[in-house]
Amino acid sequence: MRIDHVLKVVLMTASGAVMLSVSAMAAPLQSVAGVAGEVPALTEKVWCRYGPCYDNGAGVGGLVGGLIGGAIAAAAATAAAQQEAAAAQQHAASCAQRYRSYDPASNTYAAKDGRRYPCQ
Repeated sequence: MRIDHVLKVVLMTASGAVMLSVSAMAAPLQSVAGVAGEVPALTEKVWCRYGPCYDNGAGVGGLVGGLIGGAIAAAAATAAAQQEAAAAQQHAASCAQRYRSYDPASNTYAAKDGRRYPCQ
C-alpha cells in the first residue's frame, strides 16, 4: 500500500467520525418529563441477599475519605508528639546546664537550703 492511499483512508475515517459526532450534537434535546417517562422494557431489578441492592459508591467514598483523613490526623499527631519530645529534651538539657543537682526524672533541682524546686 502506498502512503498516499493510507493517508486518504485515515482522513476519510476521521472526517466520518467528525460528521457523526456533529450530527449527534445538533440533535434537539427532549424534554425532561419525556425522558423520565420512558423506561426501557429490558430493565431488571437486582436483589441482594436481604433486599434491593443500592449503589454503595458513597460508602466507598466515605471509607476512602476516612482512611485519608485518619492518615493525615495520625501524621499530625506524630509530628506533634515529636515536637513535644524535642521541647522536653531541650528543657532538660537547659536545666541540667543551669543546675548541677538537676534530676530529670522529677524535673527538680536541689537548692542551697536543701529543698528541691521545679526547674522552669
